[in-house]
Amino acid sequence: MTAVPATPSANSVNLWDVFRRALDLHARRPALICREATWTYADLGRAVGHVTDLLRGAGVTRGDRVLILLGNGPAFPATDVAIMTLGAVKVPLNAMLSVPEVATVAELVAPACVVVDDELAPLAAGIPATVERISLRAGWTDDIATDRALEPCHDVAPDAPAAVYMSGGTTGRPKGIMHSQQSVVQNIWAHLIEAGIDRDDRLLLTTPLAHSAGLFTAAGLVRGAQIVVEPGFDADRWIELVDEYGVSWSYGVPTMVRRIVDAARQRNWSTKSMRTFQYGSAPMSPGLLAEAIDLFGPILQQLYAQTECPQYATLLRKEDHARALREPSLLASVGRPVTMCDVSIRSQDGTECAVGEIGEVCLRSPYVMTGYWQDDAAYRQRFHGRWLRTGDVGRVDQEGYVYLVDRLADMIISGGMNVYCVEVEAALSTHDAVAQAAVVGLPHEDWGEAVHALVVLEPSSTGNDPAELEDALSAHCRGALAAYKRPKTYEFVDSIPTTVYGKYDKKRIRAERSAR
Repeated sequence: MTAVPATPSANSVNLWDVFRRALDLHARRPALICREATWTYADLGRAVGHVTDLLRGAGVTRGDRVLILLGNGPAFPATDVAIMTLGAVKVPLNAMLSVPEVATVAELVAPACVVVDDELAPLAAGIPATVERISLRAGWTDDIATDRALEPCHDVAPDAPAAVYMSGGTTGRPKGIMHSQQSVVQNIWAHLIEAGIDRDDRLLLTTPLAHSAGLFTAAGLVRGAQIVVEPGFDADRWIELVDEYGVSWSYGVPTMVRRIVDAARQRNWSTKSMRTFQYGSAPMSPGLLAEAIDLFGPILQQLYAQTECPQYATLLRKEDHARALREPSLLASVGRPVTMCDVSIRSQDGTECAVGEIGEVCLRSPYVMTGYWQDDAAYRQRFHGRWLRTGDVGRVDQEGYVYLVDRLADMIISGGMNVYCVEVEAALSTHDAVAQAAVVGLPHEDWGEAVHALVVLEPSSTGNDPAELEDALSAHCRGALAAYKRPKTYEFVDSIPTTVYGKYDKKRIRAERSAR
């Protein structure tokens, strides 16, 4: 499982070189479908040139940070690629951030410019007036020149910064995760290898382009594929778009998969065009995975990674999902290492763990982050030598399949015993009454921490007596978990708090309940 070294071509080109060639090569092909608008690659190239002129007019030069506050639409990829033409550094921001959170990011990265649209412009209220603003308002494409030459961008070094992605901030002040020109180019190659995107594919992306969907968009554009972009996710709308455009490739998170499965049942719907559905960002229960396989067939792929090593560290492939129908325990795995990433389970002192032994999941890849923005100390703490420490606890089996058991920060120590939340959540999720489950440790006078479970019920169980439900779940866990791992208390909720990136916000869950 050796990481693939950087290729000579990756060392000699920058991001704009890659995208300029793609825009030229695929000029007449459809690139983007956003609601009623369809753009060819030539249209996108002209829009890139227009935004480049706006950025130059705002004084943006090589190395400057540019905040992107744009919703899902053509303006996002046009701005993303325009930033590349100048050798500037993109800082994409999630539309779910608050005004103070956006202001915190601006304070951290000191941007030269922010690009906003009408809908998200209010989020920029806390950004200093000294930061230049470019507003891509409704009709912004009306003034684009019909012909636009795409010029090369010279003298941008492979190790020059290309992007700063902000962490979710669940552990405190967000960090700026830096990636270089070369690491992003390498990551695009990884996307094309592992996502299997072909030029004849039609991608459907409904998650924020400021996050994972933006990376899939970049890879799809380099390949010459057609991308259907929606402002947001709605399960019924997703199904309609798959049918309308013959979508062959899509991405989602587990909560989206749950809604698609439910909507498909109500419609008695199935798909003939879909050949790949990738999912990630959060664990999915084995029960839901089995339902999704039943709906889609053998087209599912689960990816595991983190922003410090984007999208692809391991992959549970289509053939793995098919095998899991015979061996359900495989559904608890996040797959095996991908072509361009090594995975190693390491102990606290950095030594490699034996097969089956639990330790920290560590990664080594040419697209691992190049630093934290202005935080070298935090960056150094994330490594054992050349190995990136993910903060995830896991193990690897004899065949190389990786199993996650928890986040280091979320692991519960109850009565001196380690309790891995993911294991408890998986056990709860196999009960018919449970739609979602999140487990945290709460302070306890005797045990140090006690296991507390938040449970979202399936609609068919919402009217049941809570005490009876607790008894049923407790009995269910007795057959699956050791006594010290079982929830001591239950809380039935309508929804579980998540971060802006769709992951359970366990810091918030713990804080709110500990304060009661």
